[in-house]
Amino acid sequence: MEPIRVEGEKIVLRSVDSSDIDTILLWENSTTEPQYGVYDEQYSRGDVARFVENQQRYSLAETEQLRLMICSHEGERLGCIDLTEYDGKKAFVSILIFDSGNRGKGLGSEALQVLVSYALSLGLHVLYACILPENKPSISLFSKVGFAELDNNLFAYFL
Repeated sequence: MEPIRVEGEKIVLRSVDSSDIDTILLWENSTTEPQYGVYDEQYSRGDVARFVENQQRYSLAETEQLRLMICSHEGERLGCIDLTEYDGKKAFVSILIFDSGNRGKGLGSEALQVLVSYALSLGLHVLYACILPENKPSISLFSKVGFAELDNNLFAYFL
């Protein structure tokens, strides 16, 4: 697969690669940062290495999932943004800015805006986000970028 690289003003979204394995492992298994996801399992380094290999080897259409690293232009890993449940017309979006010191600086909103533009190039018609009501920062972020609340924790952006 050809690596993806999409640039914004402050950030770069890029394909995951093998140099990201330890960072992704740290983020996925973190117990210090608040996690609002639905999974409560610990991943092994092998699990993450297989995930990265699959992301590099197979297309989005084959895996139905795409993880892009959110990096500074200098290469610092700031977080990641995912497309999941991709079917060619729609996908779900999730985002993580890992270090709380990097939150509130517009990095997440820019990453989400860049992803929306990239999703247009993929021919997607709608992006969804499922956000728990107590995750006020994510609700604010997705609303700021133009996602509308449909019902019970579901937000949508129509492309």
